[in-house]
Amino acid sequence: MRVDYAKKKTSESFKNICLSELFQFYGLSTIIRGDSGSGKSIIAQKIMLDWASDTISLRRFKLVFYLKCEELMCTSKEMNIIQLLSYSCSLTSDEISQMLQQSPQKILFIIDGFDELRLTQDIYDMSAHTNPLQKAPPEVILCALSRGNIMPESFLLVTTKTKDTVNKLLKGQPCFTEIMGFYEKEVEKYFQKFIFIKAYYSVIANETLFSACSIPIICRIIIERVKFGAVTNKVKTTTSIYADFVSTLREHHCQGLSQPALTLLRSLGQLAERGMLEQQVLFDEKGLHEMVLDPAYSPFLSKLLFKRRIWQETMFSFMHHSFQELFTALYYVLLDEEQSQEKVKELLHTVERGWALSFWSDRDFSMADVEARHAKLLQPVILFLCGLCKKKCIPSFFEKLNVALSISVETQLKEWIIQCSQRYQNEHMLFILHCLYELHDNLILIDLSYTPLKMTDCWVLKYCLQCCEHIRDLKLHVTSDNLKMLLPDLSRCKQLWLIMDRISDDVVCLITASGGGKSLHKLIIKLLENSGTVFCPEIVSIKNKDIT
Repeated sequence: MRVDYAKKKTSESFKNICLSELFQFYGLSTIIRGDSGSGKSIIAQKIMLDWASDTISLRRFKLVFYLKCEELMCTSKEMNIIQLLSYSCSLTSDEISQMLQQSPQKILFIIDGFDELRLTQDIYDMSAHTNPLQKAPPEVILCALSRGNIMPESFLLVTTKTKDTVNKLLKGQPCFTEIMGFYEKEVEKYFQKFIFIKAYYSVIANETLFSACSIPIICRIIIERVKFGAVTNKVKTTTSIYADFVSTLREHHCQGLSQPALTLLRSLGQLAERGMLEQQVLFDEKGLHEMVLDPAYSPFLSKLLFKRRIWQETMFSFMHHSFQELFTALYYVLLDEEQSQEKVKELLHTVERGWALSFWSDRDFSMADVEARHAKLLQPVILFLCGLCKKKCIPSFFEKLNVALSISVETQLKEWIIQCSQRYQNEHMLFILHCLYELHDNLILIDLSYTPLKMTDCWVLKYCLQCCEHIRDLKLHVTSDNLKMLLPDLSRCKQLWLIMDRISDDVVCLITASGGGKSLHKLIIKLLENSGTVFCPEIVSIKNKDIT
């Protein structure tokens, strides 16, 4: 899997980098941020493979440790860092101890899934006093390692869904990178790898599906779905893609189950919700039986066998964490109306409280950071809720279950989104935009000037532009590729602000075309690399428009 779609944040813009450049920047810490399914763990594993293959860019490291947080959170046993590392490799404690002492500055620790660490103020305080030989819970050791209280000379690479909390914990000034998604050619290569090139051509004919394929997990879902037949052209949102796949799995793999389909989905949803609230992605058999789930017959769960030095342990997880988010949302809409409203109300309150606390959080780690991080991890549940409430996008899903959904949850969500769009114009507007897309609703004012857009973001924005009768003001941080995708819908705005890293001839042509609509009254272009007014004769000639 290629990773040259990662981006390094500079002072004012984003710069494309490839995996081989990741450790060329100064600093001991690197953050790889991405949403569920964006490929964070694949990148971490690819780095391990490249190092083992003696790739030039990784020869600086004599030793690389891969620490998967979700697995380490399965044990409450206290241990020191040497014992913790022995969980993740075949080396003995003596061998690890010797290597840590000899070349600490040539060791790379990969901490994959930082969000799975159940951090609290107590754990943060304990990590400040940890030394390499001191025993402590795994999350304390990993927190101390991140802060540089243990092995301060070593290098760190951390994958995460959230950025702010990790930024506060990592030693030094971390290099921040963000996964922005597959390029178009990479989507084609991904399908070719699994010998599904015919499926690729059917997907490319569906603009919604093709745009969604910039997210690696969506590519994988569609390939798995093709095994059971062609993907329907009716899928219009991310939720509808997931719902179509769940419905297909249920029809093909749940026929022999003793419990009804609705009972199975509710049980899975209850398990998913518990995991989301407790930050748990791995479940033992006892936990599954408590939810009346038979792990041997559920196609939605994956079985993992962990081999330790003395014993082995069987654990279960959802086939991907994004399905845990989906089933949590599904659980809420399958409850009775009163319970559903209460669950959704609590969810929305938790997320908005986390947003508010993130503004008041100081430079030091605090409980406000814990709540803000938890709120960020719950946001995808709201997105799936929005998609599930839009029944016309998944008409057959609930019909096959013989379930009628109440409109009360949809009303709750719409009211909350309108309120949040007025309070959080910049910080959370992109998330709000995705909610609107899933609900097929719209806004008047959209400010994304501080948010570089991924391909899926453009897809969502394009739909909103098509649906909104009147958009008074739209502010965008765009590239020429973004402009190509969004044209000609940008001309629907009355006032359009375009923030760009640079301007070229093809961009001039695109901007000229965007100014040709009847609605656009004012077009403002700001260059980040060059100060001053942008003056292009082609743009100025647009029908008496005000161009800055």
